[in-house]
Amino acid sequence: MSDIHSRIIAAAAKAELAPIGFQQKGRSRLWFADHGSWLNVVEFTPSRWSKSVSLMNAAHWLWVGAGFMSFNEAVPSKCHAEFETEDQFRGAACEIARTARANAVAIKERFSSFGTIADFVVERARSSPDRMGPSWWGYEAAIASGLIGDFEEASRFLNGLSDERVIGRAAPLLPLIAHPDAFRSKVNEVVAQERARLKLTPLNHPAF
Repeated sequence: MSDIHSRIIAAAAKAELAPIGFQQKGRSRLWFADHGSWLNVVEFTPSRWSKSVSLMNAAHWLWVGAGFMSFNEAVPSKCHAEFETEDQFRGAACEIARTARANAVAIKERFSSFGTIADFVVERARSSPDRMGPSWWGYEAAIASGLIGDFEEASRFLNGLSDERVIGRAAPLLPLIAHPDAFRSKVNEVVAQERARLKLTPLNHPAF
């Protein structure tokens, strides 16, 4: 973070995002707001080839247990700025940070309850191309369906998985289809483990 362009980005992000509950992850260009079972994420994406910044807003479902800061629903942006001078880049960074804030507020409103999240991931899995339905999107839809009590749909999604990356993750949930409390408890365990991996503060109560 010694480079001036990185300091400019951090200052712009703090001015726009800290007032709405976001915090910086370490000294990275990633900021997040913690909603217990999911994170509202902003990444001021660097370039490998130049001093620049682009923008990505996303939601990260902690209940998926990816093990890293995955972007489960991403909102790409055309925002991009190259560093030319300090004044020029400071103005550009402020504009990008304002866009990041607007997108973050929209994501929070879009996913204002777990019911709205469940509706979204289930519909996405139902209408997805063959490649994603039996993969991560189907896995997300299975968990969400179980958490809202639709175990017939949860079973259908879990049994329809064919991607080896998620089949193993789904295996502990399959025997719990007929046991709603145990299913919910298992997902809460996943959330707690994911929070620990990402070095987030433990919750005072179960996520679900």
